[in-house]
Amino acid sequence: MNNHFTFVLLGLILLVAFNLNTNKPIFAHTFSGDESASFLSAVEMIKIDSQLAAEEVASNASIAKEHAEHTTEHITANDTKEINERNPRLATELNSTLTDFVNAFESESPSESEVTDKVSNISDILSEVVSARIDQEQLDNVTVKALVVNDLVGEGLEHYGSAIGMEESEHEENEEHESASNETENGSNETANIVNEADYESAKAAISRAVELYNEIKPSENTNSTELGTSLTSLKDKIDSKSTFDEIDKIVDDKISPLLNELFKLNLSEEEHAGEEGEHAGEEGEHAEEGEESHSSTENETHETETEG
Repeated sequence: MNNHFTFVLLGLILLVAFNLNTNKPIFAHTFSGDESASFLSAVEMIKIDSQLAAEEVASNASIAKEHAEHTTEHITANDTKEINERNPRLATELNSTLTDFVNAFESESPSESEVTDKVSNISDILSEVVSARIDQEQLDNVTVKALVVNDLVGEGLEHYGSAIGMEESEHEENEEHESASNETENGSNETANIVNEADYESAKAAISRAVELYNEIKPSENTNSTELGTSLTSLKDKIDSKSTFDEIDKIVDDKISPLLNELFKLNLSEEEHAGEEGEHAGEEGEHAEEGEESHSSTENETHETETEG
């Protein structure tokens, strides 16, 4: 009798253990800091575009629709694959939630309340996805957060370039021929002509979010941390006032990138922000590949700077 009871008990234990194991993604892996930052940046941009779509739906349905369509461009096929490794349900729900959001703008007069509800749905599913895909250690990592700030600055530059009708090749050419004379020629009275309002709104929102995130991780008051905060605010002001691209790009090259490097040891290449442009707009896995070279020292690194608060 005792032997029979022991056998049954052992069988139940093995059955429970098997069920627990089958609920875990066997092939899921731990992501490095730069991979986590790249994904978190995509999440930030999805939130930005969905919120901008909701803000514009009543006044300009065309711009709202453009923002809605952009929400599907930030998550790559590789991102979806990695989410699926952790939680197949979330991968499916994220895709269907974003598709459902875009479809809401197919009518000429989308319902404001319906769009607001769908933005809330997107926020909820993104929170679940982030929790499932990225370990808490990475979410708390100051270096990862600094990389997100850097990525958002890159997103802001990309969208601003598109907003003024600049092709990527023009951006690269401008950087190659940039000189001290540019700063004089591009005085504060010169403004850029906005040809795409949706991209302009995205540029402003991305930089505003970068400023907010930096203030959350800003090191104890010192000259460099203060200067970086001032430079980010200056970048925001320049975009708000529609300054020329060269003026804006110069702030990033001469101030923001070097200071981010120095304060958070990111090992960013000098012109990395140019290569990052468009990384979540259909070029699958590009950031992760670049990150292995430019952020190699940040893998699983917890920066010595403590997050305030």
